[in-house]
Amino acid sequence: ANVDWKVTEGLHILPGIRFNYDKKDVNYNRTAYGGLDTAKYAGTKAQKTTLQGFKNGVYTSQSYTANADENNFTYQLTVAYKANKRVNAYATYSTSYKPVGVNVAGLPTVNGAAATDLAVIKPEDVKHIEFGVKTNPTDNVTLNVTFFNTDIKNYQTNVQSPELGVNRGYIANAEKVNVKGSELDASIRVNKNLSFFGALTYTDAKYVTFTNAPLPLEETGAVTQDPAFPNDPTKTVQLAFKDVSGGELPGISKWAGSFGGEILSNPVTFFGQESKIFLSFNAFYRSDFSSSPSPSAYLNINGYALVNAQLGFRATTGLSVFVWSRNLTNKNYYEQLLVAGGNAGQYAGVLGDQRTYGVTLRYTY
Repeated sequence: ANVDWKVTEGLHILPGIRFNYDKKDVNYNRTAYGGLDTAKYAGTKAQKTTLQGFKNGVYTSQSYTANADENNFTYQLTVAYKANKRVNAYATYSTSYKPVGVNVAGLPTVNGAAATDLAVIKPEDVKHIEFGVKTNPTDNVTLNVTFFNTDIKNYQTNVQSPELGVNRGYIANAEKVNVKGSELDASIRVNKNLSFFGALTYTDAKYVTFTNAPLPLEETGAVTQDPAFPNDPTKTVQLAFKDVSGGELPGISKWAGSFGGEILSNPVTFFGQESKIFLSFNAFYRSDFSSSPSPSAYLNINGYALVNAQLGFRATTGLSVFVWSRNLTNKNYYEQLLVAGGNAGQYAGVLGDQRTYGVTLRYTY
């Protein structure tokens, strides 16, 4: 429910509220079978143990149950003030909620046992503050600036498990993350035939607390002293998690920006109808960013810039024709780097689209 309260001619207060309810249950039971039966294998005990280890490396039996029942109220409050016809200011405080979930594809293990505390994916609790100013310094210019800060408790993130025989991946909760930054965008219409636009965003996104993060790629297989045998250095257990508090959130560049423009001709005749020749372009840039749920020295993607362009005839009614190209400079870049399941150091890349071009015909009645 939302309300728009006009306090005065230029001042509006807009409160809102929402109720959420979710209930989810899982009864997970996976049985691995096939291959040589170790119970009937006539080898030694050590050979049977080794054989079972090979089988478990492909897939292991696992079972668990989990129940989740959550309800939540979220709300928002926006204050908007129009100082004059050229200046509008606003401030917003809002909360939001991402529903509770359950992992239904197996769980990672700790000392050979399923980590059942990860079966339920806790709901995200989001608190967001934003304020900004939208202006029109002149009739042909817009200039807007926004500042924001978001705190997320129990942030849900998809992670890849190094234990291929246990599960391929699962959703984990980071205890708390923070995303803050600012954005500036502007546009200018030089005249009826020429216009430009641009935007620049700065974002600082970090895990405030994430104590049970998966191991980064380069630490796969790391071990620590077995607490059951503190005085025997030969007794070790494999690490399953790592504290990455203070690390970068994946997929978010610190800097991102765009710039574009359009040139229009005076009216011309095209296929017997009045049209305008146009040339438009837009460029997008983003700086380096992490591509791993746990910060890794290897799963980082270099910043890149992409350019798109269009050229053609545009008609208000009738036939419009234009040629276009995306990634005009044929920039090689990665969209994502990710760990291969169950690996010992292998990772894969998702390639960005190469240069693409085409022709579009559009008829408007």
